[in-house]
Amino acid sequence: MPINAFRLIRILRWLAEGRYTWLTTLVIFAALIISLRPHTTEPIIRLTGLVLQVLGIGTVIWGIHETRALFGHPSVLNKVGTWLKRFPLLRGNVTAALDGPISFAITAKGRAHTTHGPANPTVEARLVALEKNVTSIHERISQTQKEIDDEFQRIRGALEGEEQSRQVEHDAILKKLEVTGTGGLHISAIGALLLFMGVILSTAATEIAAALK
Repeated sequence: MPINAFRLIRILRWLAEGRYTWLTTLVIFAALIISLRPHTTEPIIRLTGLVLQVLGIGTVIWGIHETRALFGHPSVLNKVGTWLKRFPLLRGNVTAALDGPISFAITAKGRAHTTHGPANPTVEARLVALEKNVTSIHERISQTQKEIDDEFQRIRGALEGEEQSRQVEHDAILKKLEVTGTGGLHISAIGALLLFMGVILSTAATEIAAALK
């Protein structure tokens, strides 16, 4: 099967998926080469194991950083820097936080309506005025009904939007919990393997050095 540029890119991407595995293997392989050479002294073996242990502990810090970043928390260095900036003897702007509402927005609708009275006390004039009043009442009822329907549709749309937003947030939280519980397993595995090899080299440095003489 000929290898062209496209297939080469696919192979490189496939290899990149296991970059942490390759990096860990390379580090352990380099440590074993340094430690298991003929006539390697005990201090070199012990220091190599110490380096592996430090790298293993570093993966724990890496996992903590990844978890904090996943939930949007600042890094530990940023937290420390913010804490140092709040030192009482340092000059700075004092910011006061006020709890509770700051302002209120009040919206109200005003409606004006008129009533028709008869210009003269005759029966015909009273009937005309009554018809006008009935028509005006009917228009106000229709307008009020329309406003109620519009407000109902607005509230319904807002509730549906809120429900969709909450569902998205719920899915995002579940995803974060899943990543927190399982996504950092590769970091934990790398740390455990580095610590395991480091403890072996540090603990058995004397015996390994004696065997390599």
